[in-house]
Amino acid sequence: MNDRIKQLQKEIELERQKMSNCKHEFSKPFYDPEIVQEGYGFVQDGAGSDPHWSYAGYRDVKKDRWTKKCIHCGFEMHTYEQKPIITGYEPKF
Repeated sequence: MNDRIKQLQKEIELERQKMSNCKHEFSKPFYDPEIVQEGYGFVQDGAGSDPHWSYAGYRDVKKDRWTKKCIHCGFEMHTYEQKPIITGYEPKF
């Protein structure tokens, strides 16, 4: 078991070195929405002199995100911003 852990740690270190030494060349950015938890409603939890409120529940919400990936090492870069261009918008990295 310990040998397997050491082997995986070496593989992780090799991948990190490959990413840090890579001259990143990114593919075209693509839309890749992220799912985030958003609270809704309020419920009073405390009482008396120490009242406080928390969310009644949570729901999944898609947050706009764009990703570009290095074609050599697989490193991914994400952004949530866009910049205007003449014919619309493009991701801002």
